[in-house]
Amino acid sequence: MSLWKRIPLRFRRPLTHRVLFNLSAWRSRSWQKADATQRIEPGDFVVTTFYHESSGIARGGRLTASALRSTGYDLIEHDLRPVFKRILRSDAQLPGSSGVWLIHANPPELLVALLGHTPDQWANRYRITYWAWETPLFPASWVWLADYVHEIWVPSTFVHDAIVAAFREAGREDLSPRVRVMPHPVPVPPCERHEAARTRFGLQSGVCEVLCLFDTKSSATRKNPWAVLTAWRKAFPAPTPQARLTLKVNSLAADLTTDARLKQELEGRSDIRLLTDRFSDAEMTDFVASFDLLISLHRSEGFGLPLAEAMAAGVPVVATGWSGNLEFCDQKNAALVPYTLVPIRDPDGFYSGLKGDAQVWAEPDIDAAADLLGRLSTSSADRAMLARNARASVGGLLSRWQGEAIADLPFNAHLKSHASTRS
Repeated sequence: MSLWKRIPLRFRRPLTHRVLFNLSAWRSRSWQKADATQRIEPGDFVVTTFYHESSGIARGGRLTASALRSTGYDLIEHDLRPVFKRILRSDAQLPGSSGVWLIHANPPELLVALLGHTPDQWANRYRITYWAWETPLFPASWVWLADYVHEIWVPSTFVHDAIVAAFREAGREDLSPRVRVMPHPVPVPPCERHEAARTRFGLQSGVCEVLCLFDTKSSATRKNPWAVLTAWRKAFPAPTPQARLTLKVNSLAADLTTDARLKQELEGRSDIRLLTDRFSDAEMTDFVASFDLLISLHRSEGFGLPLAEAMAAGVPVVATGWSGNLEFCDQKNAALVPYTLVPIRDPDGFYSGLKGDAQVWAEPDIDAAADLLGRLSTSSADRAMLARNARASVGGLLSRWQGEAIADLPFNAHLKSHASTRS
């Protein structure tokens, strides 16, 4: 591990962002702002994201590319990770010409994409970015980047409102029409449960297997697995043969504090296991679909992609009833946990700089979550009802990526051929 990566993420991330924004402060003087009146030659459709990584933003980017391809668009896939090594010299090569450039990455990574390529490579392209955010007010320091994209796609109304609120506070309400809600296009796989798959992932027959997913790079404080563990112990004061909890954690080696705390929390609990394996997208889909229940007691979500994917696979969910997951969760298709809104306090550091009355998130009701865990772990009928409703609801997220809905969007005018001309 390099010396840089030994620095805790809560310090490394803001340092990285500061370097990027300082570098762009003078380079952006030569950048061409996005202008709706600009003449853009029809051309290629380039989709830039992290195609070979396991983060939520990477998974979302691959879903975006897959949905566009399935609708008939000819895409050029462009991986963003190699561009990080090119930002000082700006000598990365952007494939294609003219047309549309969609960068599925948050503002700091969008900066990498812009800094890594000379402006002449992207000035004559219709630029779309896909952003997510997890609190009610988007960071003010990121607002200026909206000037350099024609559209900002976001996964939920929650994120839309957070960005628009930031534009309003900055006196840039003129940017608000650029924000478009495009929920993650979550596919709905066949609803099949195979004992072979459960066995493959170490799940037991006759046991209600419950899953909690989180990535330490997304802030353990926000993802809040600690509330899940507390609720589990309330629901099951001692290990029980009827239910078992699996904590699937990404990037645990990068967060020694979370690693140590998890190991301490799991002592003496044979009904809780910790899993850190890396899975491909296909393996992850099979893994999640093998469980009987998924729980997320998050403090906030921009969307909640793991929840949506579980529901699409027919896995009922217990989830905090606040933030971006309400784009697809309601009282009929999910077991929503009541909450209290509290000021953001983040010892992990990623959200610690957020100030003001608007910056709040949810503290889920642990007792209510424990009651739901106890009831659903013993009632397969209740789980089945939630699963049926969940699959039907999540399937509707694809509608904005299909047919006339996608063919009518402005970017089509800048492609060599439109979705509206495709069979």
